[in-house]
Amino acid sequence: MDDERGSQKEIAQRYRGRVDYSRTKSRARRWRFWLSCLAVAGGIAAIGLVREKSSPNFFNTGPLSRSHRALANNCVACHEPESLRAGSAGGAPFLQVLNDRFRNGAPSFPRIDQACQTCHQHHAFHEANVVENQSCSACHEEHQGPEAMRAVTTLQCATCHNDRALMQASAQIGKRLPSTQFRLNPKVAGAAGTHHNILKLPRPPDGYTVTFASFAEGHPPFQLQRENVRESDVLRFNHQRHLGSSDIPPTKDGKKLDCVFCHQPEPDGRYMRRINFESHCQQCHSLQFDVKNPGFQLPHGDAALVRTFLRTLPAQYGELARREKKMTNDGQIAQFAGQQVRQLLGQYGSGAELERAVFFATNPYKVAAQSDAATRARYAGCAFCHEVKQGSAGAFPVPEITRPVTIDRWMPHASFSHARHESVLSCRECHVAAEGSRLTSDVLMPVKEGCVICHSETAAPLKRASAECSTCHVFHAPDPRAPPGTTARASFFPKTTDSTGGHSSTGGSSALLMKWK
Repeated sequence: MDDERGSQKEIAQRYRGRVDYSRTKSRARRWRFWLSCLAVAGGIAAIGLVREKSSPNFFNTGPLSRSHRALANNCVACHEPESLRAGSAGGAPFLQVLNDRFRNGAPSFPRIDQACQTCHQHHAFHEANVVENQSCSACHEEHQGPEAMRAVTTLQCATCHNDRALMQASAQIGKRLPSTQFRLNPKVAGAAGTHHNILKLPRPPDGYTVTFASFAEGHPPFQLQRENVRESDVLRFNHQRHLGSSDIPPTKDGKKLDCVFCHQPEPDGRYMRRINFESHCQQCHSLQFDVKNPGFQLPHGDAALVRTFLRTLPAQYGELARREKKMTNDGQIAQFAGQQVRQLLGQYGSGAELERAVFFATNPYKVAAQSDAATRARYAGCAFCHEVKQGSAGAFPVPEITRPVTIDRWMPHASFSHARHESVLSCRECHVAAEGSRLTSDVLMPVKEGCVICHSETAAPLKRASAECSTCHVFHAPDPRAPPGTTARASFFPKTTDSTGGHSSTGGSSALLMKWK
C-alpha cells in the first residue's frame, strides 16, 4: 500500500474527521453562510433595480454590426421588454419572470425572429421541405463587432446538409409536397417584371438532399452535368468554327473573333446580355442577297415581312434608287428597278425560286462561289441558321421559322457574378468545352470540377477563392404569402413558336403581293 496514503484504518479516520468537521457549527461558518445568501439576494435585487431604472445599454453584450448601427440605442427594436408582454399594464412581477427563466430558460428565439421580420419582410426561412427551421440568430450572429456582420459559414449549413438522417427526413417531406411549393433563387430569377428565360429542370426524386461536408468534399456534380442536359434551341451555331476556323473574317475593329464579341456583360456585370442578330451576327452574316447591291438587304425577324419584301421588289428597288443612287426622275427609277428585277430573275429563274432560296437554301457558298470576293453576298438563306418549315395556313402560306429560345439563367438554384471573376484570363478557362463544340445542343456551362480548382481550401494560394455555401447559394426562399409584385418572378421556357414574335405563320396583305411571270 502507498505509504503516503497510509493504512486503510488511517484513511477511514481522516474521512470520519472531515465528516465531523462539516457537521460542526461555529460562528464563522454561520457568518459565511449568511453572507453568501445575502450576496446572492443582493445580486438578484440589483438586477431587478437596474432592469427598472437603468438604460438597456447596461446589458449590451457588444456593438452592433454596420447594417444595424442605427438600432444601437434602440434595444427594444429586437429585444421585447417583459413589461410589454405580461398581459397587464403593470407588466410581469420580477419574481414571476425569474421563475419563468428557471423553468423555460432564456426568451425564445422565435420572439427575436419576429422582430427581424419587421424589417426583413417577404421571405420564408427555407424551402418547404425543411425539417426544422433555424432561428435568424443561429446563423446571423449580432453583437460581434462594428464591422459587417459575419458571413454564414459552411459549418452552419453542414449541421443539416451533412446529417444523413435529417436529409432523409427532408426528402420524405418533399415527396408529399407539390412542385409549386419550391421556389427559384430570388437573386437569380430577377425582379418582378423582367423577362428572363430560366432553365427549370425537374426536381430529383428525393429533392436536393445529398449529404456532404463542403463544396470540395462531397458536393454532387451540377445538375446540368449530372443529368447530361442538352440545349433545346434549334438555332444552328458552331462554336468550334467561330472560334478556331481560319476563314472567319476579322471584326470591323480588325480583331479576331472571340468570346467577348458576342458575350457581353450586363451593366451590373453579374450576367451576360442576351445575344441578338443586329448586334452580334449581322456584321458577318449580312442579309444582302443581291450581289450587285451591297446596301440592299432583307428585313430580319418576321417571315411574313420577308416574303412581302420579295414580292414587292420593284417598289423596294425604287426606294433603293432614291436612297442610295439619289435618283429623282420617275422614269429612271422605274428603269433601274426593272433592270435589277430582271437580273435576279436571270440568276434564280423565277420569283418562286428566289423565294425558295431565301427561305430554304442551306449552302452558304452557293451564291458566293459565282462572284469575286469583293462583291459576293454573305447571305446564306434562313435555313442555314434557323429551322424553316413550309407553312400551311391561309391562302398564301408563309414559311414558318422556329423562334430561337435563348436561356438567360442556366443554374437558377445558385447565384453567380461574372464581374467577380474578372481575374480569370479567358472565358475558356471555365467554359472548357466551348472551343470544341460543334452542336447547338451542347450545354457549355462550367462543371463542378472546374470550379473546385479555385473554390477550395486546398486551391493554390493565388487562385484560392471563397468556398462557403453562401458564396453561391442563398438560404432564404421567397415568402409564398407575400403580396404580388414583391417577390422575384421569372418566365420559364417560352413556346418555340410565337404568333406575335415575328416568326409565325401569318399571311401578308394580298394587295402587296406581286405575281411573278
